[in-house]
Amino acid sequence: MSPRRTTPYPIDGFDYRLLDSGDFQKLEQFGPHRFIRPAPQAIWPKTLPVEEWRKADGKYEYFKGKESGGEWTLFHKLPKDGWRIGFDDLRFLVKPTGFGHIGLFPEQALNWNWITDQLRRSGRAEGANVLNIFGYTGASTLAAARAGARVTHVDASKASVSWARTNLEISGLGERPVRWIVDDVIKFLTREHKRGRKYDGLILDPPSFGRGPRGEVWKIENKLSELMELSNNILSERPLFLLLTTHSPGFSGLTMQNMLLSYLVKNGGGFKTGEMYIYDNASGLDLPNGFFSRWSSLPEDTPSGGGGQARP
Repeated sequence: MSPRRTTPYPIDGFDYRLLDSGDFQKLEQFGPHRFIRPAPQAIWPKTLPVEEWRKADGKYEYFKGKESGGEWTLFHKLPKDGWRIGFDDLRFLVKPTGFGHIGLFPEQALNWNWITDQLRRSGRAEGANVLNIFGYTGASTLAAARAGARVTHVDASKASVSWARTNLEISGLGERPVRWIVDDVIKFLTREHKRGRKYDGLILDPPSFGRGPRGEVWKIENKLSELMELSNNILSERPLFLLLTTHSPGFSGLTMQNMLLSYLVKNGGGFKTGEMYIYDNASGLDLPNGFFSRWSSLPEDTPSGGGGQARP
């Protein structure tokens, strides 16, 4: 069904599956619970019979006439404080949120393995400083921490940072050196530059729109260039890796690569750029979920080349 596949998916050891997609929806399994959520990219028909979709524990729908903001309808009682799912040796607390999220973005899974792999293969993991901006609930932070890096996790949401700390603890990584920062990212990067701090790895997942803890407005089309400039100020002379991802319409993987090349990549290394996706177990199709561009100082992560879309 997917003749171009070069990477095994679904990922072994991940308690998540995309069971089906179609008709602008997706049916997902997070551990023992399944949910229906919007999937504007899924313009194809569903594969599974309606009886399978009716087994969902809940459904999130956008408010009528809108493509953001919505509400949950829960069909079965769920654990009040959420439940845990595993990814390799990592553990994540998940639960439905008011934004329609479950606390994890599965399309990033291959990037989590990549972060760990870059640090371990570099031979510099124990002394490396990694910065995760817009860190959300911390999956990328955990991926860097388990490799031995010192990590700084930044997000404007106090609740998200607290959630990320919980994930670190339940993954058995509570003793790892992680700095937790609740702040507007632009202000944080400006202060880090004044302090003279440098980072060997940058993980950037800017949202389309957001607000800082004091009401600061973030719009990616207005702020991405400034973010890149400030990130360059705190990048070390011998960086190990850069990862830039987005779910914003109009920002492709090639756009992400061009931004890294213009602002952050100093010399050598290799790129891989393309779409993030989730494997649909019912149809064998790949459901697109944003774009990525990643640069590595290691020669093994070679450029994707050509005009096609690379697989993460």
